[in-house]
Amino acid sequence: MKSIFLKCILIFFNIKVYAENIALNVCADENEQFPFIIINKGVVSGIEFDILKTAIKNLRGRLNINLKFEIVPWSRCIQMVQKGEMDAAMNASYNDERALFLDYPPNSGPLEEKSCSSEYKIACSGYIVITLKTNKFEYDGKPLELPRPVRVSRGYSVVPELQKIFHDEDLEISKSDLINVKKLIRDKEGSLVAYIAFKSELNRNKDILKKIKIHSKSYVMKSYYIPFSKKSVFTNEQKLLFWNEIKKTTTNKKIMDKINSKY
Repeated sequence: MKSIFLKCILIFFNIKVYAENIALNVCADENEQFPFIIINKGVVSGIEFDILKTAIKNLRGRLNINLKFEIVPWSRCIQMVQKGEMDAAMNASYNDERALFLDYPPNSGPLEEKSCSSEYKIACSGYIVITLKTNKFEYDGKPLELPRPVRVSRGYSVVPELQKIFHDEDLEISKSDLINVKKLIRDKEGSLVAYIAFKSELNRNKDILKKIKIHSKSYVMKSYYIPFSKKSVFTNEQKLLFWNEIKKTTTNKKIMDKINSKY
C-alpha cells in the first residue's frame, strides 16, 4: 500500500513538473535577418521564429512554455543572456567565450564533426566578406589578406577571432553591418565581415549594392542555435527537451517545407 502511495506521488510530481507553465524569455538581434528573422512594424516572423513556435507548441503537455520574445541590439542580447536577464538567445553560434555563460546543445562547437552538421542547429549560416567594387581584391579564405581596416559588428561570434588576427588600428567594431558598409563606402578603403543575412538588406538598397562587391567565398559557415543562459531557471533536462523538439522540427521535411514556403 505504501509503495502504491509513493508511486502516485511520483506520478503526480512528474505531471506537475512537466505541466507547469514556465516563461521562456528569448532575445534576438534587432537587425532583420531575412528570411530567418523578419521584423515588420514590431511584428516578428521568419523561418527561425516559426521553428521556435512549432517546437514550443509540440512540447505542450511535457513542457508548457509561455514565450516572451524581445528584439534588441545583438551585443545587448548577449549581455542580457550572460546576466540571466534572458533565458536564451535566438540564432547564436558557438564560440569559447560565449560557452563560459551559455549552455549549448550536445555536440556543439569543437564537438561538431564538421560545419553545420549539428542536428540541434536552428540554421546553417555564417559571415560574408564585402569590399568596394573598385577594389580588385578577391577573398580566397585567408583572413590576413583582408583589406584594412576590417570592419565587423559588435557581439558577433567572429569578433574574438578577428581581434586575435588584427591589431586595434586594423579592426573597427561598430553597432551594425549597415553602419560598417556605409563607413566602407565613405572611407573608400578596407573590408567588411558581415552576417550572411545582411545580403537581403543590401539587395533592397541598390545605391549601396552598386558600390560594393560581395565575395563568393564566405568567411565562415557554421551551425546556429538557441543556447540557454547558465543562469536560466530552465533545468538541464528541460533544455534538452527543448533542443530535442527543435531537432524534431528542423529534421521534419514536411514541416520545414511548409515553413520555408511562406518566405
